[in-house]
Amino acid sequence: MAGNDPTPAVDWKTLLHQAVADANQAGGRGGVTRVARCLGVSRAYVSQALNGLRPHVPPAFIARVIDRLHVVAECPASNQPQPRSECRRLALGAAPTHNPLAMRFWKACQSCPHRPEETA
Repeated sequence: MAGNDPTPAVDWKTLLHQAVADANQAGGRGGVTRVARCLGVSRAYVSQALNGLRPHVPPAFIARVIDRLHVVAECPASNQPQPRSECRRLALGAAPTHNPLAMRFWKACQSCPHRPEETA
């Protein structure tokens, strides 16, 4: 595991299966379609990735699944569930010098065990 980034331990296929199951439970059918819309890809692409019909799933798609579907159970700064994409935005963004509350969150993010690694 590189640095303190817990992302490699996250199984993207499990996240994808769970998101589809949750979407199906919430709306009956069409979970794959709703998840595909959330990820910005086609329904067929998500279906093929879920069923192992894609021989090579690109790292960019895996990163997108983790970024949009993985939720940090309890963010130490907000004490609430936090989507990975929001975690990345807060932790890796510029320091919000104009807002004391946002600065407090940003400072907490800098030493958080869930803090994502910066990508080059």
